[in-house]
Amino acid sequence: MATLEKIRRRSGLLVGVVGLALLAFILGDFLNPWKTSSRQRAEVVLSVDGENTGILDFQAKVAEMEQVYKMQTGNSSMSEDVSAQIRESVFETMVRDILLGEASLKTGVTVSKDELSDLIMGDNISPMIQQMPMFRNQQTGKFDRNVLLQFLQTIESDDHADNADVQSAKNYWLFVERTIKQQKLEEKLTNLVAKSIVVNSLDAKAAFDANNESVDFDYVAQLYSSIADDQVSVTDQEIEKLYNKRKELFKQQEAMMISYIAVDIVPSQDDFNKVAEILNKVKVKMEDPTAVAADVVNDNSDVPFSDVFVSTSGMEPEIKNFVQNATTGNIEGPLLINTTYHLLKLIDKTTAADSVKINQITLPQMDEKQLTHLTDSLINVLNKGKTFSELSLELTGGKSNGEMGWMTEASLLKASDEKFKSEVFNAPLNKVFVANSTLGSHLVQVTERTAPVAKYKIADVKIDVSPSSETYKNLYNDLTHFVSKNKTLESFKAAAAEAGYTLVTEAPVGKNDQTVGAVKNVRQLIRWLYGQKKGAVSDVFECQDKFVVVAVEGHQQEGFRPLASVSDILKRELLNQKKGEKIVNGLKGKNFESLEQYAEAMSSSIQSVKFVTFATNRITGIGVEPIVTAAAPFQEVGKISKPLAGDNAVYVLKVTDKRESGGEFNMASQQQMLNTNNGYRIRYQLMQVLRDEAKIEDNRIRFY
Repeated sequence: MATLEKIRRRSGLLVGVVGLALLAFILGDFLNPWKTSSRQRAEVVLSVDGENTGILDFQAKVAEMEQVYKMQTGNSSMSEDVSAQIRESVFETMVRDILLGEASLKTGVTVSKDELSDLIMGDNISPMIQQMPMFRNQQTGKFDRNVLLQFLQTIESDDHADNADVQSAKNYWLFVERTIKQQKLEEKLTNLVAKSIVVNSLDAKAAFDANNESVDFDYVAQLYSSIADDQVSVTDQEIEKLYNKRKELFKQQEAMMISYIAVDIVPSQDDFNKVAEILNKVKVKMEDPTAVAADVVNDNSDVPFSDVFVSTSGMEPEIKNFVQNATTGNIEGPLLINTTYHLLKLIDKTTAADSVKINQITLPQMDEKQLTHLTDSLINVLNKGKTFSELSLELTGGKSNGEMGWMTEASLLKASDEKFKSEVFNAPLNKVFVANSTLGSHLVQVTERTAPVAKYKIADVKIDVSPSSETYKNLYNDLTHFVSKNKTLESFKAAAAEAGYTLVTEAPVGKNDQTVGAVKNVRQLIRWLYGQKKGAVSDVFECQDKFVVVAVEGHQQEGFRPLASVSDILKRELLNQKKGEKIVNGLKGKNFESLEQYAEAMSSSIQSVKFVTFATNRITGIGVEPIVTAAAPFQEVGKISKPLAGDNAVYVLKVTDKRESGGEFNMASQQQMLNTNNGYRIRYQLMQVLRDEAKIEDNRIRFY
């Protein structure tokens, strides 16, 4: 009571204190704008030319795309790989949308409401909509505009405003509309650029001639590898000059360079031994003459007993060898196949068809009298000449033609039950009958049966060997102990082999990579990695089925690869150039009149090639050699070329035949084809150019 009285007496003071605290809280952001700005920047997942996208907006788009995925696939859940792909798709789509929006403002190109309406419900409905199964006519299987319009009326109706499924469909449709609008905008921008690059008559004729005329030729070649590298010299200045010339070819993305150890989480020998010991005890039970093999399997196996005869098709070689050489009652095992132990007992043998081809219609639930009346009527319709497929399409509203396809005993049992499997598999061909299963009653017709083969009924106790908790702990502890002793980059790399670990070195890892080599589920590892400096060594990460430890080698900046990292590549190119010059200079003034003379001088032999055009990319026996492709079609028949220095060798050619394909040059069609091809290239290049010119900030690593 005394405490309450004190509070009452000081209530004015308390109100004042609380008021000041609230005022300070409210004014905090105003007085410290840098804090607000910093927090806002931290929440930005994507920025394109200063247009920011916050993480909440990004996550909303991801959630929308996940819903689209579920609607399109019928899957209610998704793997981490699928989630990662969706996030990547959303990111790329948002970048694309912003870039297209910028291009639209600069060029004035837009998609009007009338254009969008025409693409959605008008005379030029988008192929995206026409390809959706939900808008196809059930009878014809083709796109039906009336079905589309009924759908649109349903989702826009106020009568369904509270229906969750309708709202979900409406959200999906809004996504479709946005996608179609963006596709049309991109198409219009592409066409705008394409129209500025028009193929003229000279281009069309040159392209036609390049493909119309082909040549056969003989040639000799001297590979640059036939000359030792020390026979020519390349200076550092020459390498640097070529680097500056080729620099655009050496663009690189930002990456962390790492060395890492990945340890597979797999069973130990003790794990295998324990499972083998278990199966040896089960074997004693299986050998008991009073034991029921099916019960032994069901009590001990990872996979329950399947009471079917199976052929050897698809059997593991070890099991196939057992059944083909065993007599009924024989037992084999424990038998290790991959990481699974098998204990086998041959129960029975027979000779019968391996598969049957089935038509079936699932009948509605009704009482026995009604069902009999219905099936009699349906069978009577079939007896009068209507095919099973036609009947099924009528009964299912065009959704199914009744074909169940080829089924084995095992697949039938998996799809239904023992009674249904037996009735169907042993039914006479083409007879229509009623078969019952746990799923209901079915009208069934067996139309084909494979030729009889040897089949076997097997009791198979299968136990998969997986890592025990002890094995898991040992693998983790061993790697953790290794890391604790080797916390520097140098010792980490030096000690790996001696400790029995395989070390992967100099591996680049991008901030949005989903894998590191063969290691999956690495996002936690990568988020750690991008906060580290050279020399840092990580703790142990568990990435799906592996334990992983990483050591940071360095940070690869976005831009151009440094000269030192590509100098060997450039040096090889320069060495080849100089070897080509050396070979060509050595052949000058020889005045050879035959390929045989060139072949002898070049320590080579004469080879032949047929049907080479100016448009040929790769020549059989030669590969990609632009100088040969360019020179051969313009050589005179029977005349020997001068020595040609290519990328890999020096070549001398002699054209033996030249022909035209016989096609007639059509200016209009040739121009149309080239303009279409240009349009395809521009469509890709346009977005790439827009990306290259934009300032894109990718902060996904902060959140994923």
